[in-house]
Amino acid sequence: MSAHTADVVLTTARYGKDKVRVFRVKRESDGVHYIVEYNVTLLIEGDIDVSYTKADNSVVVATDSMKNITYYLAKVSDYILVPEHFALHLGTHVLSKYAHLHKASITIEQLRWTRITVSGQDKPHTHAFHRDGDDKRVIQVVLEKTDGKSLSAKVTAGIADLLVLKSTGSAFEGFIRDEYTTLVEVPDRILSTSVDLEYHFAPVSIPVPTDPKLLDFSIPKNLGEVKGTVWDALSVAERARQCTLDLFATDESASVQATLFKMGERVITENAGVDQATYKLPNKHYIPVDMNYLGVDNLTP
Repeated sequence: MSAHTADVVLTTARYGKDKVRVFRVKRESDGVHYIVEYNVTLLIEGDIDVSYTKADNSVVVATDSMKNITYYLAKVSDYILVPEHFALHLGTHVLSKYAHLHKASITIEQLRWTRITVSGQDKPHTHAFHRDGDDKRVIQVVLEKTDGKSLSAKVTAGIADLLVLKSTGSAFEGFIRDEYTTLVEVPDRILSTSVDLEYHFAPVSIPVPTDPKLLDFSIPKNLGEVKGTVWDALSVAERARQCTLDLFATDESASVQATLFKMGERVITENAGVDQATYKLPNKHYIPVDMNYLGVDNLTP
């Protein structure tokens, strides 16, 4: 910090509530239950600088209030089962309720729960579930006030920690060899990675609610016109995960880079509202043990 305090200014201020744990059971009239488990982070920006520079808390929305707003919306929102839509609803409500706030950033991490299929039954169980993987859906939403009548929203979604492995169908050859190279070229190898995927939807505009409780929020009803957009988020997520698994399994991989590009290309091609996709595929190496000293060759593919 400068010795000349008059030169010190607050350039950016943001705060909020991290990791609000939400578990919601939605019971339908036909006896079928739906569940979601989220970790929600809500951060806000706006005219809050005096809480930092002058210790004036009159502009502070307590993080306890943010937690309780999240719980309340999780109960009353019609969009709780779709994390992208719930995040948009939550951010819309917060920015509409507090006039001095101008920007809300919401991150939702969704844990996997899948219906149990009981032996001998045709349909999955109506209210019994199991954790069928450690990968998570991760949603990031940023909403900003624009003209007072609408909010601009940017939505990013994806997958984190999807662990995959195949025992053949992968090679790594033809790379630069020089005095620093010790890696042996391999025409056939085990390929394993923990997939992180992030895809960006085209920005959307959301009307500011005008009802007394500022809870109005609606999405387009004609999903035929919004296929592949943020309003089709669950289908986009299913396609993105499935194409990731399909290409990982079936691509005769010349390199992680080549397979990664094919995955991203397919995510964008299959979803008209997705304009960018980013994959991270770090190698999870399985190195064969050299047993030649015992007369066993287990290094030759």
